[in-house]
Amino acid sequence: MLGDSIPYNSPDDCPGCTGFVTRYAKAATAALHRPVRVSNLSQHTGLTLPQLLDELATFKAKVAAADIVVVAIAHNSFELNADEPCGAPVVKDEPDWPKLTSACSAASARAARPLHDRLYSTIAAWRAGKPTVLRTLDRYDDWAGWSEHPISAQATATVRRFLDDWNATIAASAAANGFTCVKVHAAINGPDGTRPSGDLLARDYTHPSDAGNARIASALVAEGFAPLAD
Repeated sequence: MLGDSIPYNSPDDCPGCTGFVTRYAKAATAALHRPVRVSNLSQHTGLTLPQLLDELATFKAKVAAADIVVVAIAHNSFELNADEPCGAPVVKDEPDWPKLTSACSAASARAARPLHDRLYSTIAAWRAGKPTVLRTLDRYDDWAGWSEHPISAQATATVRRFLDDWNATIAASAAANGFTCVKVHAAINGPDGTRPSGDLLARDYTHPSDAGNARIASALVAEGFAPLAD
């Protein structure tokens, strides 16, 4: 497991929760009829896609030896997580919504595509010639439904547009480089992305709750375990 704090499952974020990495490993053990040893290399550091690429080589030995590789790095490099989304300062924990245009959304996602390509292609190359389950996760909506910081219907639609562009880029890059993109956005927020995350997120409304971890694990398992198993 490579990624940011979403798969890390810190007890500070979600006390008593069983993370989706643990759940997925248990399902893999049952499906493959052999024990699965987990190496969760995710980081609770605000890790971004560029930062993961900078340190990726340090994980080569473990990744190259892994029959299953899952990457979750969709969260922190998302444009709405920037210090100045679309070049506009954040005020009272909110971006300048009118500045978050469709052009900015498309440009942000487009700029990240080469980074995703580099990440996925490097990992796939390390496992070349070996049957490997390669999975990556897209990003769910941690804005809509946040009771402590509600946003307008228009802002909610803006977030959805940015998520759609961002997740489409992740899915396209994954498919081009031998990975399967697990649709966590759909699993958490429904097929059209309009369902608030609600109790599927923990109290901080960023990390998955126990129920959210279960939902993400189910989405991973639903993609099967080919080519290790039919």
